[in-house]
Amino acid sequence: MSLSGEPRGFRSPNRGLWTLLIVMLIVLAVSCCAGLLISTARNGGGGDPSPSESPRAENTAASGRLTVPNLVGSSLPSADEKLKSLGFETPRTEDATGRNRPVLTRANWVVRGQDPKAGAQVADSTKVTLRVSKPTDNAATEAPSEGVIPDVVCRDLQAAQDALQAAGFFVLDSVDGSGEGRRQFVDRNWIVVKQSVAAGTRPVRSTRVLLTVVKIGEPANSCAS
Repeated sequence: MSLSGEPRGFRSPNRGLWTLLIVMLIVLAVSCCAGLLISTARNGGGGDPSPSESPRAENTAASGRLTVPNLVGSSLPSADEKLKSLGFETPRTEDATGRNRPVLTRANWVVRGQDPKAGAQVADSTKVTLRVSKPTDNAATEAPSEGVIPDVVCRDLQAAQDALQAAGFFVLDSVDGSGEGRRQFVDRNWIVVKQSVAAGTRPVRSTRVLLTVVKIGEPANSCAS
């Protein structure tokens, strides 16, 4: 009796240990599966959308339509950038004055009109046409008169200085109208928006004439068409 009972005393703890290990392995496997399922669900619903899933791309893909922005009054480079950001191609340009001048330096031109109009819903393949002119197009064209201050507003800085010197005034200076203190290294890249001595007056020849300027393509409301 004592010999038959002894093995049963040793087998009972071993069976319990193996049972415990099996249960732990089952629990671990279930936990791993549950974690994997939860992770998959989260990734499926919370990941960043691909470019094709962005609101703009979805809208374009679904309807093929784009909204034309208001570009009148913008410099041509600014209009180009705005259209590009919305999905349009580089626009066509036309000389708003009817002189058919080629647009060589886009920074020197301002949008005066557009087709299609602002707010229009158009196909994403639509080519926008911009009617453009230069701020200098509104400058006075009268020849300078000796001893009379000419109207040089809306002329580029070089042309303004030439006109003043032709009228007999050589004490000239210019200042950045933006207030940033920029220097005018290339005079033809700047446009006069204000002159310190009124046009048509006859001051002494030594009078200092100060010209306020901004870069062509920057806002110059006094020179708008």
